[in-house]
Amino acid sequence: MEGVYRIAAATPRLHLGDAAANAKELVRLAKAAARDGVSAIVFPELCLTGYTCGDMFFRDELLRAASAAVEVFAAKTASLPLVSVVGLPIADGPAIYNAAAVVHGGKMVGTVRKRTLPNYGEYYERRQFTPAPAGEPLAVFDVGSFRFGVEICEDLWTPVPPSSLMAECGVDVVFNLSASTEFLGKSQKRRSLVEQQSLRLGCAYAMACAGTGESSSDAVYGGCPLIAVEGRTVAEGKMLRAAPQIVAADVDVAAARHRRRSTSSVYCSRSLAGVGQQTQLVAVSAQVPESTPSVLSCSPFLDEYGEDRWWRRLLDIQAAGLARRMASASVGRLVVGVSGGADSALALLGASAALDRMGLERDSLLAVVMPGFGSTKTTQSRAVALAEAVGASVRVVDIRESCRRHLLEIGHVEGVHDIAYENAQARERTQVLMDLANMEHALVVGTGDLSEIALGWNTYNGDHMSMYQINASVPKTMVLAALRHIAGESEERLGDILRRTASSPITPELIPDAAANDSEVRLGPYELHDFFLFHYLVDGAAADKLREMARIAFAGKYSPEEVDDTLCKFIRRFRAAQYKRNCVPDGPKITLSLSPRADWRMPSDM
Repeated sequence: MEGVYRIAAATPRLHLGDAAANAKELVRLAKAAARDGVSAIVFPELCLTGYTCGDMFFRDELLRAASAAVEVFAAKTASLPLVSVVGLPIADGPAIYNAAAVVHGGKMVGTVRKRTLPNYGEYYERRQFTPAPAGEPLAVFDVGSFRFGVEICEDLWTPVPPSSLMAECGVDVVFNLSASTEFLGKSQKRRSLVEQQSLRLGCAYAMACAGTGESSSDAVYGGCPLIAVEGRTVAEGKMLRAAPQIVAADVDVAAARHRRRSTSSVYCSRSLAGVGQQTQLVAVSAQVPESTPSVLSCSPFLDEYGEDRWWRRLLDIQAAGLARRMASASVGRLVVGVSGGADSALALLGASAALDRMGLERDSLLAVVMPGFGSTKTTQSRAVALAEAVGASVRVVDIRESCRRHLLEIGHVEGVHDIAYENAQARERTQVLMDLANMEHALVVGTGDLSEIALGWNTYNGDHMSMYQINASVPKTMVLAALRHIAGESEERLGDILRRTASSPITPELIPDAAANDSEVRLGPYELHDFFLFHYLVDGAAADKLREMARIAFAGKYSPEEVDDTLCKFIRRFRAAQYKRNCVPDGPKITLSLSPRADWRMPSDM
């Protein structure tokens, strides 16, 4: 897949002090990684000798053996379409350096020397090693397909890690060779560091940790390889495992670059250049394979934003935003149009939470049920039951007769169920809500969600408009998931209503024909649209890549033809609906926002 590469971190079986045996083990693991489609792999710190050799590092025989071993490793892996990062001691005059060799095509194409030598607790590296010379340029290796940097263990634990300064070269991956010891709480700190650095740099970060085989005289080495991408661990090995292990992850380099381009703070490292560090770009002539993931998540919004009990956090954000707007407008009442569908259910819950936050009674919330031409008794009764279950006041306003008169007055042909027929109802509902809000000195709370806004599946100056749009940043799949989670934590009556709402067909009920009303019949599945929306906006994926990704993620669920048809509708509708998004109401950002005041700006006539 275009722009996707598989990276790996490995913990080999270590033969302490036996460089030749270690080289043989690294070759075996490198070949296994290459068979798995890995483009680049990192091994632990000083893995050709072992980290715990102590004063044996002073011995010429060990240093010569390490030098010979890296040459053997390079020769044995010359035919692999793989870049390897290997740890070894390197002698240079009177100094010995804790170093990393970047190996490809049968030779070392570069070396990196450790800058920060720990000399506390169980570590005493300054006894044997010399830190990299001050001012030595930081190397960023460019293999054509992606760029990567290398740092060694303690370098990451410093206030300004070398990788932070590599950001100015647009580093896509950072490899860390580590020999971190294991004690209670250490692994969590290490994982947090890796995740935070990958988040700050907007890249992937792979750490290979020394494991079983190192000396356990005074400490134990856990050997847990780890890969994080943009703040989240995506692959992690087992702690204290005796057998060798490799963890790998597919990294969408193109997506990460797209995100970094829109996040200028990633490149603030230029302002740190005055500390004497320079970044040097090292070109590596390498042909590494792109990767095609075998599995992709069907729910990228939930993966990205689904923190622990995220549905409660969602309601908290909605409540905080709406309560602030109520305070600034000096109002103590809210009006919500309730249809019996999922979006209005979530809006009603968010509005209820806002009143709770302000210490106001729930009956300050007016739930308005407005039967139209396509409304069913099931949805209307469910809307009333939901409003009563949350303690809201309920008013039923039948809009059918007023819409008939309006359509007759403008010369609309009776029996024609066209766009004017549908939109007249949406606009009449909005007028009812706005007028009631004026009468009640209240705010109209919008119900439309992010997916509908993206697709333009709303009526301009109809449900498109409100006084505060609390669902505007919540995609449809997340609305449905939130209702299911909230149902599981609610009392029996409310929980049952929410579960039935979340499992019902998605429909605006504007046409007296159940099949014609089904939004997913007309648009395609919302989970496909949400998948496309996330990767289009967040990762910058083009249509061909969206198609390939969706076919992988939804294999066996939707046919290639369904994917293609829905993708065409998504692209066409997303671009055509910008004029609606350029004048949307205010609303809180919860995931992505398509407001022109937030995440997305685009000319209406593009």
